[in-house]
Amino acid sequence: ILPSPPDIPKTKIVSKPNKIEIYWAANAEESIDPISQTKDFEGYRLYLSKLGFDVVGVSNLLKDLIPLAEFDIKDNGFANEIGLEKIKLDNPVSFDGDPTLYSYKYEINQVLNGWQYAVAVSAFDTGNEEQNLEPLESSLLANNFRVFPGKEATPAEKNKENAPFVYPNPYYFGASWEGKSNFQEQSRKLVFANLPKRCIIRIFTPAGDLIDEIHHDENYKGEDIRWYETFGAENSEENIFSGGEHAWDLLSNYTQIISRGIYVFVVEDLNNGITRKGKFTIIK
Repeated sequence: ILPSPPDIPKTKIVSKPNKIEIYWAANAEESIDPISQTKDFEGYRLYLSKLGFDVVGVSNLLKDLIPLAEFDIKDNGFANEIGLEKIKLDNPVSFDGDPTLYSYKYEINQVLNGWQYAVAVSAFDTGNEEQNLEPLESSLLANNFRVFPGKEATPAEKNKENAPFVYPNPYYFGASWEGKSNFQEQSRKLVFANLPKRCIIRIFTPAGDLIDEIHHDENYKGEDIRWYETFGAENSEENIFSGGEHAWDLLSNYTQIISRGIYVFVVEDLNNGITRKGKFTIIK
């Protein structure tokens, strides 16, 4: 029988404007060590990648994930005696379509909208001095998520207050968040924000010629442009967006490269038919 770390905490990530919310369940605390046959859970560790980890050189997630915070059981003579009280919710929460009850919450503030961050949550145990075993930690790679902070979906009743917009605006080719790839012209992106839950984004030249049409809903995972295939999670379901933003690769619906200039976009809310217009500029 080999020693094993606690179970991987069941984790839910929520993307907010300039903020990442991490929720996780207490399932790891019920883990039974196969050698001692006791519950030897000790605490949790949270990790966050450096800004731009995904577009600078070759990504190595184990090295890119930096320790962010640690919490452990207090007054038991192990680890750092930090306690779990600061992160424990008074009442566990659940989310639509997900029956899991999440007992803990941690917020990461002052992150940049539209950039990718890798987040991971692990559980670790006390180890076993009698067996000369060091504390073991659950896998980071098995419980990591790619998060893109941003604006949440705009409720229908606030459509008139919160106009959709584009960033970066103006857009410069070679924006720092794009990175380098063998498919450079297909790996560009700018972001439409303040979008309704369900909408169509239409992009026009100033003369009114339709360039592209994008269908958006709040469950968007970045699956429609190559950037996320190149730099995002291997499984697009692990890309976490805020629900009110959608990236565009600056290619027409015929995959033609868009030249510099001023462009017009129209957002049509599919729930109420309201349309909003805006402009953005591309500078090479």
